[in-house]
Amino acid sequence: MNIRSAKDVTKIIVLCILLLLFVSGTAFSITLEEAIKRATDVSYVLKEQKEIVKRSRFSYISTIDAYLPRADIQSSYTRSLSSQSIKNSTNTSSSIDIGDSRDMFAFAGILSYRLFDGGERYAKRKGAFSLLEREQERLKGVQEDVLFNVKNTFFTALGKKFILEKRQEALESTEKIFKLTKGRYEEGITKKSDVLQAEVRLLTAKIQLYEAIKEYEKALEDFSSLLILKPDEKIDVDGILEKPKFSDSSENLVERATKVRPDVTAQTREVDRLNMVYRERKSNWFPRIDIELQQSRQDKRFFPEGRSDSFMVNFTFPLFDGVGRYYNMMGALSDVAAAKHRLEETKRNVKLDIIKAFKDYELSTEDVRMYEELVREATTNFEQAFGEYKVGKGDILTLLQSEKDLATAKENYISSIYKANTALAYLEKVAYIGKE
Repeated sequence: MNIRSAKDVTKIIVLCILLLLFVSGTAFSITLEEAIKRATDVSYVLKEQKEIVKRSRFSYISTIDAYLPRADIQSSYTRSLSSQSIKNSTNTSSSIDIGDSRDMFAFAGILSYRLFDGGERYAKRKGAFSLLEREQERLKGVQEDVLFNVKNTFFTALGKKFILEKRQEALESTEKIFKLTKGRYEEGITKKSDVLQAEVRLLTAKIQLYEAIKEYEKALEDFSSLLILKPDEKIDVDGILEKPKFSDSSENLVERATKVRPDVTAQTREVDRLNMVYRERKSNWFPRIDIELQQSRQDKRFFPEGRSDSFMVNFTFPLFDGVGRYYNMMGALSDVAAAKHRLEETKRNVKLDIIKAFKDYELSTEDVRMYEELVREATTNFEQAFGEYKVGKGDILTLLQSEKDLATAKENYISSIYKANTALAYLEKVAYIGKE
């Protein structure tokens, strides 16, 4: 590849960079805190779960009906198809004269209240409340998922942005080496092969810069999708990329998370709900006691005048209605046992998630420390190789390799920092850190 073609590629890369800068100039910068606030306001999954919570709350409120008295009115019209007149069918002590009419109108008002139902009302209301609490805990879990996704994509985009800057620095370094090598070649100090080696490294740096631009754009798209932006809205991440700090033991995190993490508490509420379902099935083995106050009117007029008042106490107990009561109750008991096993499995997964996330975080922070040291060593090595080559004591391959090592070390250092931040964000999610 000749020098002229290298210049053409340089122009293309510069145009891409200018385009990126133009787009960034028209975009608005957003910080992590602003992104979290926006995402929690516009997230579809959060809105969905909030509606589910509303539905559960309405269902819980509706269960109060069973504790309230019930008022009914009944009205009927009867016409006899035979030649005989209709007789009074009400069991009252008063006699209602309807004559020889084949028509009869009836009206009744009933006020009733259930005194005892074996605990069915209580079980349904407590079960509905446990369902509401379960959905509220699931809402907390969805909020944690949204929060982690925002942090993960934000730090990834921020890391890609800084990697783009480091590759720009690498391009400038290779251009500096290329110009130095070309000048020495024109002076007759170096060989043509040295210029070609420097040109290859320059073109490689340009290709890597273009790749970094596209990687940054993709990271921004991932981040923007969580914020539900309009098609004409462009954003840029704004923040400081630094090594995260956290101090606690995995044992403390596990002990706390198994008590307060949303999926654990949600499953606990599910066990409570299923216990109430079992109690509801069990109530079918108890009698029902109701009281009823009734006023009825019945005669041949459209507006009946014959009136009778009555007060009743009803006692109902099914002696035999098949085997459904028993097996429904046993099935509900099995549901409770299954839910308890699921609760213990959830706790086991919580413990495993935290231990693995904690080790990943420790590894990521160690990577930051090691790559930071590597950058210092690579910088010293490059400066030494560049100084030796400049005075004619070093060779071009050593210089180019030291420059490449330095560029790689800087990229790895940036990658280790943003990955450490995402590792901490995941640890905060699985351990439910910072939440009560």
